[in-house]
Amino acid sequence: MTDPIAPSPAELTRRGAAFSRAWRMKEAYADLTAALRLAPDDPEARYQMGRHHMRNGHVEMALIAFHELRRRTPGYRDVAARFETCLGRLRFPPPFDITADLIAALDTGQIDDLQAARIIARVLTRRHGIAADMALDDTRIATITSNRLFRLYLRMCRNIDPAIEAVMRRLRRRAAGLEPGPALPAGLLADLAIGFANGDYVVDWPADEAAVADRLRTALTGAEAVVPGAVSSLVMTLALYEAPPVAAVAQTRSTAADDDGIAAFIARFHDEPLALAAEPVATLGRAEPATTDAVSARVRRQYEMAPYPRWRGLLPPAVRDFRETLARSLPLADLPASVTRHLPARPDILIAGCGTGRHPARRARATTCRSLLAIDISHASLAYAALKARELGLADEIRFARADILDLPALLPPASFDLVEAVGVLHHMDDAFRGWQVLRDLLRPGGWMRIGLYSRTARRHITRARVWLADRNWGKTPEDIRRFRRELIAGRLDPALDPLAAFADLHNLNHLRDLLFHEQELTFTPEMIRDHLDRLGLTFAGFSPSQPEILYAYRQRFPEDPTATDLDRWAALEADHPDAFLGMYQFWCYDPRQGDMSTGESAVRIQSSGGRSVHLPG
Repeated sequence: MTDPIAPSPAELTRRGAAFSRAWRMKEAYADLTAALRLAPDDPEARYQMGRHHMRNGHVEMALIAFHELRRRTPGYRDVAARFETCLGRLRFPPPFDITADLIAALDTGQIDDLQAARIIARVLTRRHGIAADMALDDTRIATITSNRLFRLYLRMCRNIDPAIEAVMRRLRRRAAGLEPGPALPAGLLADLAIGFANGDYVVDWPADEAAVADRLRTALTGAEAVVPGAVSSLVMTLALYEAPPVAAVAQTRSTAADDDGIAAFIARFHDEPLALAAEPVATLGRAEPATTDAVSARVRRQYEMAPYPRWRGLLPPAVRDFRETLARSLPLADLPASVTRHLPARPDILIAGCGTGRHPARRARATTCRSLLAIDISHASLAYAALKARELGLADEIRFARADILDLPALLPPASFDLVEAVGVLHHMDDAFRGWQVLRDLLRPGGWMRIGLYSRTARRHITRARVWLADRNWGKTPEDIRRFRRELIAGRLDPALDPLAAFADLHNLNHLRDLLFHEQELTFTPEMIRDHLDRLGLTFAGFSPSQPEILYAYRQRFPEDPTATDLDRWAALEADHPDAFLGMYQFWCYDPRQGDMSTGESAVRIQSSGGRSVHLPG
C-alpha cells in the first residue's frame, strides 16, 4: 500500500535539486536517487542528477547521466550541450565508447582542446590500443591512418601521453628514412607534423635525425634544385622538426587532396603564419607602450617570441547575463541586495593580460556584455587572439589592443568598467599590488574583479625547480628547455624535481617555458590576498576553483562559514590539500561602494595600426 504522505518523484526531484544548489550534497543525492528509483523514465529527475554530479565535481557520473538521458529522451532541454561540456572535462573514460562523441566535438571545434587532451589520449591508449611498443607494420600503419580520433588528436591537441609520444617518435624516424618500411601516407605524415608543432617541437631528436633535418632545410632553402614532385614529402618531413618555409608549403596543395590532413597542414604552416603576419593589432593611445619597467620589457620579449597558449577550440557557448554569470561562478555566495541591486545585465568588461585570446573568447561566449576590451603587452599574442576571435565569429564582440597595465592611468579614464579581469598576469609583474591598484581604479562604484594569482603552496615544486635552474644558470633557449625535459624524463636530475614529470606542461615547449623558465613569477597565500583586498578596499566574494570538490571539502570542514569567504580558513584547508589551487587561485571580489553601474558611454579609445583613433562602441 502506498504511503499517502510519501513525496512524489516530482517532489523528490524538486527538493533534490534545491538541496544540490544549496550544496547539501548528501540530501540531494538521496532525494534524486529516490526519484529515479520511483520513476526511472522521468527525464527531469535524470537531468537534475546529472547537474548534481557536475556541481559536485563528479564529471564522469554526470556524463553517464546525460548519456542515458540522450538515449532515453533525445533533445531534452540542454542535455546535448551539458554532455559536450562533460566530455571535455573527463579524467577517466566512461564504461561506454565515446569515440564518436570525441570525433564530433573535435571536428566542429566544440571542445576545449587544452582541457580535453588527457581524456582523448586515455581513450586512444585504453580503447584503441595505441601503445609505445605496438607493431608498426604496414597493416598497423594503415589502421592508424584510418583512425579518425588519432588523426584529429594529432591535429587539434598537444599530446600529453608518453606512450603516444613514443609512437610519434617511431613514426618520425620512419618518415626520416631511418627505420625500415615504406613511406608514411601523406595524410598521416601531415597530421604527425602538426602534432609535433602542437607541442612547439618540445620532443627532441637524436643526432641522426638532426642530420636529416639539416639536409631537408638545405634542400628547401638552398640554391640546389629539388626533384619535381618531391617538394611535398620534403616539406612535411622537415615539419616534423621545425616549421618549414611558408613558400615551400604552398607546393603541397596538389598532394593527396582527398585527405583532409593535407588541408590542415597547409592551413597550419602556410595560411596561419601569413594571416598572423598580416593581422593588424591596435594599441591604446600610442604606438608603443610608454612604461620603462624592466620586468614588463622582459616579459613582453618572452611572449613576442613565444605566444602562449596556442589553443584551437572552445566548449559550446552558453551566454548569460552578468547576474547569472556571478551566480554560476559563485555557487555559495549570499550577496546582499545592496550589492546585486545595480548589477548591469550587460556590463562593460576589461580583460587585462588576455594573452592569445582564450580568456576573452570564453567570456564573450559566456556573458552578455555592452563592451569587451582585451589588452595585452604582446603584439604576437594579440595577433593570434584576433585571428581566433574572427574564426569563432567574435570579431565584433571583442576589441583587442596592445597596452601595458602600468600605462593604463594615462590611457583610460577612471571608473570605466563594471568588470575587470586579470587572471594569470599580476604575478608576472614586478609589483603585483601596483598593477592591481591600477586596475582597481578603473572599476565603477560597485564594480567587480576576477583575479587569478599563483598559489605559493601549490607551486612549491615549481618554485624549487626555478631556484634549481637559476643556481645552475640553465639557459632558456628551446634547446636548453628540451635538454631539461629530456634529463627530467630520464631521471637524471635532482630527485626533488621528479614531481614535475607529471605536469601536462612538460609536453609543450612554450607551456614548459611558462611553467619553469618564465622571466618573472610571484606567488601568493590566502593571507596575502586578504591583505591586498583590504588595502584596495575590495570585498572577497569567493573562489571559483576548477575542482568543485574543493568547495565541498571546505563546506564539510567549515560549516560555520557557508559562503566560504573566510581566507584564514582557506589557508587552513590548503595546508591539508596543498594541490587544491595547482592552476592558480581564481576568485571574485567587488567594490562595496554604492552606485549605478554602466552609466554613460563607454569611454575607451583604441589607436588602430594605421594611426586612426577608434571609439570602442558601448
